[in-house]
Amino acid sequence: MALSARKLQEIERTYPEGLSSKQILAVLDEVGEPLTEATLRKYVQLGLLPRSRRVGQKGKHRGSRGIYPVEVIRRVDEIRRAMDQGDTLEELARAAQAVRAKLALVRVSMEEVLGAAEADLGHRELDRRSKGPLRSELSDLKRDAKAWLKSLEKWSGELDRASVKNAGTSTPKTASRSTPRGAAARAAATPTARRKKKTTTRARTKKAAVGKGRGAKGGTSAAAKAPSRGTRRAARGAGRRSRT
Repeated sequence: MALSARKLQEIERTYPEGLSSKQILAVLDEVGEPLTEATLRKYVQLGLLPRSRRVGQKGKHRGSRGIYPVEVIRRVDEIRRAMDQGDTLEELARAAQAVRAKLALVRVSMEEVLGAAEADLGHRELDRRSKGPLRSELSDLKRDAKAWLKSLEKWSGELDRASVKNAGTSTPKTASRSTPRGAAARAAATPTARRKKKTTTRARTKKAAVGKGRGAKGGTSAAAKAPSRGTRRAARGAGRRSRT
C-alpha cells in the first residue's frame, strides 16, 4: 500500500537530519512497505535515489556512517507507485525520477553549505555594521536557493505529466500490407518454388526442341519436291526441240 502524505510528513519531521540504511529499512517495514538492502542499493545505482553521505559519529573511535536524506522515504514510495502502474526500473531511471533523486541530494548539500556559512558568519568577530549586510545577503541566498529547487521540481513534474499525456495519445504504427522485397525473395527461394521453376524451364526447352525438329522436316520435304536447276534446263531444251 502507498504511504499517505500525512505519514510521509511525520517521518520527515522525525528524521530531519536523514536516515541510515538500517533506519530506512526499519521505517519502511514498520509502515508495511518492507524493502531489502539489496533493492535499496539497486535504486541508488540506477540513480533513482541519492547516494548517502558520510557523517561522523560522536565519541572516540566511532568513525562515520552513511546517511541518506529523509526524502528517500518519499522517493521509494513514488518508485513503488510507478511500478504498480506498469513502469520498469530502467524506464524510471531514464525519467524524471532520477532528476528528483538528484534534487534531494542537492537540497541536503545546499542546506549543509548554507548552514556552514551561517555558522562561519556567527563565529567571525565583526561589528554590527559589517555583519548586518552579510547576514541579509545570506538570507537572500537561502531564499534564492529554495526558489531554484522549487522551480526545478516543478519542471520535473511538468515533464512527468507531458510524458504521461503523450503516452496516452500516441498510436502504434501499423504494418504495411505490401510484401517486402526481402520476404518476396525468400518466398521465391523455397524448395517448392525452385521445383516449379525447373519444371517450367524444362517444358520450354522441350517445346523449343520440338519446334526446331518440325522446321527441319518441313525444309527437307520442300527441297525434295523442288526440281533442280539442271532438270529445269533439260525440260526447257526438250520443249524447244518439240516445237521445231
